[in-house]
Amino acid sequence: RPTPPKELYTLLSNYSFPGNIREMEGIIFDAVSMHKSGVLSLDSFKEKIFQENEKPIMTSPGSEDFHDERIIISEDFPTLKEAEDIVINEALKRAKDNQTIAARMLGMSRRALNNRLQRRGE
Repeated sequence: RPTPPKELYTLLSNYSFPGNIREMEGIIFDAVSMHKSGVLSLDSFKEKIFQENEKPIMTSPGSEDFHDERIIISEDFPTLKEAEDIVINEALKRAKDNQTIAARMLGMSRRALNNRLQRRGE
């Protein structure tokens, strides 16, 4: 009996599933049909979710839809560095510190995210 990888819940909870429950069922059935060992391959899930674009449609936890105004800027306009830090921190929070998932949410490679984290001392 296959068991899900520990990162699967985080990956699935941050994806909006534009195809609704049928899309999710299809992704799960495909992963189970390709199953070869005790733990399902996270790669099979990533392949389906990320196949259309490099960056999947992600949602914020608990929200039903995304608006075009995803970032609200107050009177104190942030610097690009501050904005980058805020966005990276939010992606890591939603990805439960999984850098691979956070990097995909940000539309960058894991290595690029890791380099940015190292530059800021993490």
